[in-house]
Amino acid sequence: MGDVYMSAKEVIKAILEDKHVTQVELAEKTNVTKQNFNNKMNRDNFSTLELVEIADALEMQLILKNTSDGKEYIIDYPEEQKGKPKRGKKAEE
Repeated sequence: MGDVYMSAKEVIKAILEDKHVTQVELAEKTNVTKQNFNNKMNRDNFSTLELVEIADALEMQLILKNTSDGKEYIIDYPEEQKGKPKRGKKAEE
């Protein structure tokens, strides 16, 4: 199978379809309002931390792969940096 080149939002949409998860469900799992998540999808604008949180929510990993030797590097953050409420979403008490 050949390489497929896709933007972040295209990859996210494809994974959501494969896993039968809606954008609203993913927004909830990543502690983002559905409006904010929709805006990010429309702009195709995600921080690395947001991509890691999306990967975690989808039981995946964010990986960079060296095209010359195939070595893979996993991008991750400490748990205390993940899952914090984003603007517009209040922390649960």
